[in-house]
Amino acid sequence: MHGRKRVKPTAEVEKLRKEKEASKIKEYNGIVAACLEKKNKCEFDNEAFILTTKILSQNPDFYTIWNFRRSILLNEISEDCSEEEKQQKFSSELLFLQEVFRHNPKSYWIFNHRQWCLDTMPNPDWKSELDLVSKMLDMDARNFHGWNYRRYVISKLSCIDSNALNLSKTEFDFTTAKINQNFSNYSAWHQRSKLLPKLVEDEQLGDQGKKPLIDQEFELVKSAFYTDPDDQSAWLYHWWLIGREIRHISILGAYYDSQNYQIILAFDDEIGMLTPFQVAYKNDTSQLNIVEGHWRSVSGSSDVDRMHGSVWIFTLNIESGFNELFVTVKPEWIVPSNSEVKLVSNIQMHCQLPEQNKDTLILMPPQTVAENTTILSTASRFREDILPMTMHERINLLKREIATVKELQEIEPESKWCLQTLLILLRELKYISELNTEESKNIDEEVITICGQLINIDKMRTKRFEDLRSRAIFETATNNLIQVSPNAQQEIIFRDNRLFMSEKSQLPTFTLTNRNLTIIPTPSILLHIRILDLSYNKLTSTIFLSNLIHLQEADLRDNCISSINGVNNLRFLRVLNVQSNLIESWEAVRNGFVKWQGGECKVYVSGNSFINESDGKKLKWEKEMDKIEFCY
Repeated sequence: MHGRKRVKPTAEVEKLRKEKEASKIKEYNGIVAACLEKKNKCEFDNEAFILTTKILSQNPDFYTIWNFRRSILLNEISEDCSEEEKQQKFSSELLFLQEVFRHNPKSYWIFNHRQWCLDTMPNPDWKSELDLVSKMLDMDARNFHGWNYRRYVISKLSCIDSNALNLSKTEFDFTTAKINQNFSNYSAWHQRSKLLPKLVEDEQLGDQGKKPLIDQEFELVKSAFYTDPDDQSAWLYHWWLIGREIRHISILGAYYDSQNYQIILAFDDEIGMLTPFQVAYKNDTSQLNIVEGHWRSVSGSSDVDRMHGSVWIFTLNIESGFNELFVTVKPEWIVPSNSEVKLVSNIQMHCQLPEQNKDTLILMPPQTVAENTTILSTASRFREDILPMTMHERINLLKREIATVKELQEIEPESKWCLQTLLILLRELKYISELNTEESKNIDEEVITICGQLINIDKMRTKRFEDLRSRAIFETATNNLIQVSPNAQQEIIFRDNRLFMSEKSQLPTFTLTNRNLTIIPTPSILLHIRILDLSYNKLTSTIFLSNLIHLQEADLRDNCISSINGVNNLRFLRVLNVQSNLIESWEAVRNGFVKWQGGECKVYVSGNSFINESDGKKLKWEKEMDKIEFCY
C-alpha cells in the first residue's frame, strides 16, 4: 500500500516462496511433457484437451499447444456432428478464451485462436464480438491487439450488414470518442485512417462534400498538436492526411561518345535494370532496327553491381552503318531505388550522330513518345485512395498547413515533431510547385536551417538530418547545372553542352567546401565535371565518384573518409587528394585502385594514420600499383 515502508522478507519466508515456485514449475513442466507426448502420438482425446486447457491458462503464448488444441477440436467435430453441437462446442471455447483474456489481453495467440474459432463455427455472433472488443478497448483504449481484432470483426460485419455506410459512420464516431479521451491513442488514429477513405467512398461525396470532411480532420489534428505538441500520434496522422507525391525519375541527359562508340545515360536516381533499354536506328523504310551492344552501370565492380546505378553506358558492337540513334526507356524495364519514386512514361531520345570527333559528347534532347506523355496530370495521383486533388488545391493545402505549423513553432520552438513536419511540408511544396530560382533557394535555406535545429534537438536521428541538410545544400549548389527541357515537362537536361568541350581553359569545375556535407545525393548531376573540390566536409565515402567518369582532379581532403572506393574506372583521373581523412590501412586505399583503368595518377595521403604502417608493406604495395604516385 502507498505510504507503507517496504519490509525485506525474512530468510525463512524467502525460502518458502522459492520452494512454492519450484513446485509450481515442476508441476507445469510435467503437464507440458504429458501434453507434448500425446501430441507426438496424435492422441486427440479429452485428456489431451484438458492438458491444453491447464497449460494455456498459465501460458497463453505457447503457440504449439494452441495448434494442438485446434487439432483436438477438429477431431471432435466429426461428420456426424450436428450444426447445433458444433455451435455449442465453439461457444464453450469462446467462453474459455474470455477467461484467458482477463489474464493476458495482449496475446497474439489468444486473438489468433479466437479468429479461428469464429471462422470455423457455423453461426458466429459478430455483433456480440463487437460488444466484447468495445469493452476491451474501454478498459485499455490503446490495446493495438484489440484494435486489430476490431478491424477483423468490422470486416465480417460489413459482409452481412446491408447498410455499410452506417457501420462506417459508427466506427468513425467510435474513433473520435477514443481520440477525444486521449489524443495520444495512436491505434485510434490508425483506425481512422482506414475508415476515412471508405467513408468518402460509401457516401459518394462530391468535391463539395469531401472538403468539409477533410477540413474537419485537419481541425481535429490541430487541436491535438496544441494539446500536446510532443506526442507523435497526431503528427503521424497529419503526415498521412497530407500524403506524398510519387517522385518521378528524370533522365538528366543522354550522350553519344563518338570516340568510344558509347551512349551515356544519366538518371537523377539510382535504378536497377530489369530489361536492357532499347537502342535502335532507322533503315531506308523508316523502320526501327535494334542495335547490338551491352549496357552496364558505371558504379560497382562486380557484374551484379553493374546492373544498378544512376549513370549507364551502352557500348555499341558495331562502329558505323547508321547516322542516327533512338534510345527507348520504359517504366517496366527498371526498378526504382525505393517505393516513392517511379518512371511514369515511356521515353524515347533521338541522336543525330556527328562526324568522328575526339572527346566530344553529343547531347540527345529527350522526346517522350506519343503514348502516356503527360508526367504531371491536373489531378495528382498522390491521394487516389482518399481524395483526388488538383495540383492547385494541393499547393494551397501545403501552404495552409505550413502556416499552421509555423504558428505552433512560434509557441513551441523546440518541438521536434513540429520541425519535422515543417521539413516534410516544405520539401513537398518545393517538389510539386513551379518555383523560380529564388523561391526554390529560399525553401532550401529554410530546410537547411530546420535540419540544423533538429540535429541539435533530436540526437537519436542526427545522421538522418545531416543527410537531409546535405541534400538541400547540394540541390541549391547544383541548381545552375540543370534546367527543364522545353521538349518534355519533367525531363531535365544539363544546362550547357559547351561544358563538354575539351579545351583546358573551359574545364568545368564544381566547388562546395566547408558545408558539413555528409552525402552527395545525386552524383549523376556532376557527370560532366572535370575538377571537383569537396574539401572540409563530413563525407564518409568516395563511392559517388564512380559516376563522374570524366573526372580529372578531386579534392576530398579533411573529410571523414575511411576507405577509397569507386575510383578504379575513372580513367581520366590524374589527381586525388584525400589528405587528413580517417584511412587506417593500405588495404583501404588499395581496394579503390584494384584493376585501375587510368594512367598516371597522384594520390595525396598525408594526415592519415595508415602512412605510419611498415615501410616494407608500403613499398610492396607501391610497386604493385606502379601508375599510382603517392604524395606524403
